[in-house]
Amino acid sequence: MRTSLFVAATLLVASVNAVAQLKDSFEVVSARTSLPSPIENGTAASVKRVNPELLIAERRYREATAVYTTQIQRAHDLNNMKQLNQACLGLFRTLSLSKSLDSSPDAFSLCRSEELDALFAHVDRNPMFLTYPVFEPSLSWINTADPGRTYNVQVRFDINEYGRAENFDFIQHEGYYLSYPVLSALKQSKYLPAVKQGKPVRSSGNFIQVTFCLERGVRCQERSGN
Repeated sequence: MRTSLFVAATLLVASVNAVAQLKDSFEVVSARTSLPSPIENGTAASVKRVNPELLIAERRYREATAVYTTQIQRAHDLNNMKQLNQACLGLFRTLSLSKSLDSSPDAFSLCRSEELDALFAHVDRNPMFLTYPVFEPSLSWINTADPGRTYNVQVRFDINEYGRAENFDFIQHEGYYLSYPVLSALKQSKYLPAVKQGKPVRSSGNFIQVTFCLERGVRCQERSGN
């Protein structure tokens, strides 16, 4: 019987003076427990071509850059500002991670100037992810979790002026087996720090809520909806 793990996370980030929501909310469907990752199958190549986040996770920055560049052109041609902003952010993150941001001055020619001002810290900016957290609960939780039940972890943390997460305060957690993988994922993630008056600054009160649910004969959506 196939066991899958559903992890949903919504991130809220507090700026220096106010609470702001990051543009990115994300859901991760993972079977990286005792089973092979679901990306390791015959459709892996086609999936990666349309999902640059998987390429970023594998540090295949050149391919991710090509995907985001294509997305920027397509969104610009369709005049889809939301998708254009998302693709420009993705490209910025990719080039930052590959340390080639300064060598690609023309890469953002189709991006909106107000978005670029925030990304390049020409104006005040809230902190943002460079790499997204990957949550991998232990086998101990997999072996003891109640299938179909949701388990919640909520934590507040700081992002310092160097882009590192620290000072974690767990508001809610249901056992060490889930609090530790959340803590580990946040520590391993990379961030752009908040910027105030042109300088990187510490931001406090960043908040993340992660919901874990193990599907094993019982679908999480069905159980949680009852």
